Amino acid sequence: MPDTTAPTTTASTEKKNIVNGEPLLSLVVADSTPAPANTPQSTSVTSAKAKHPSSGTATKTRRLSINHLVRQAGVSQAMRRRLRTDGIVYVNQKAASWHSLVVPGDKVTIYLPKEEPTFIPWAYDIPIIYEDEHLLIINKPTGLLMHPTSTERFHTVANALIHYFEKTNQTQAAFHPVHRLDKDTSGLVIIAKNALVQHSFTKTHAPIRKIYEALCDGFFPANFATIHWPIARKEESIIERTISPDGKAAHTDITCVARHKRLSHVRFVLHTGRTHQIRVHMSHLGFPLVGDDLYGGSLDLLEKQALHAIGLQFVHPMTHTFMNVTAPLPTAWEPLISQYLEHNKISF
Repeated sequence: MPDTTAPTTTASTEKKNIVNGEPLLSLVVADSTPAPANTPQSTSVTSAKAKHPSSGTATKTRRLSINHLVRQAGVSQAMRRRLRTDGIVYVNQKAASWHSLVVPGDKVTIYLPKEEPTFIPWAYDIPIIYEDEHLLIINKPTGLLMHPTSTERFHTVANALIHYFEKTNQTQAAFHPVHRLDKDTSGLVIIAKNALVQHSFTKTHAPIRKIYEALCDGFFPANFATIHWPIARKEESIIERTISPDGKAAHTDITCVARHKRLSHVRFVLHTGRTHQIRVHMSHLGFPLVGDDLYGGSLDLLEKQALHAIGLQFVHPMTHTFMNVTAPLPTAWEPLISQYLEHNKISF
């Protein structure tokens, strides 16, 4: 584990609350010689060995700006501006400034002010599927909002995770969702623990692959289907969406897992992220989701919408490892699958 002991500092008092936790950014200035393949990386929020721009075999040591080092580590211009404005910089555990110059072998550590919670903690245990020092992945229950609203201030994912961070003494962790789920959709959501990790997802070249499963009304006839129907906000509604030639492009791949004349079990891979995309596409096909009364789904089998984010595949922005995370199906689906679909699965 990284050394989280705060360096001695002469920084201004308004930023002293940052020194009791993990650094946001920890970098080591390297010379032009590549590090051995088995060199362990730091486990701080992000770590890199940035090559110093030396020229060949020149013996003169060239100094490198901290801004150049941070840019070389892949931090965006917007995040560098924030670090430059709000961050406190240390070089070899001594207070420095953004304009300080460093040489090979120097260790640069940057802290941001601790993010004070803006949400009231709620003592509710959300299932956590995966967690490391950079992020966690939750299995969100249906019926739970991601953020507080004017009508629901306390019982949301944000409130519950603020409580979890406090309970587990993660004093530097904050709520930074990488993506979101609708209130009535259950399943996997990635929550970054700081702004840098959240932002790192936006600059990766490989998008997050999101896999959903649902129960829909009726006998879904196709084994596979690909839908390209643009989606727009429905006139005179702030919530409902509809298929419209003037809408935004929406691409959904559908696989039928099991089918029965009463309902079918289907899987989706989203290539776009439009609001209510799966629900709108399935309703327009004539197979609305069970429990989705907004788009014509029946309520006699389930009172809650049967849409679940079952899988996520992505490259971890800090460790650069491929992540393949799955969640179990909701227990409320089990009686329906057992009664109607257990013996009607599709073989591929």
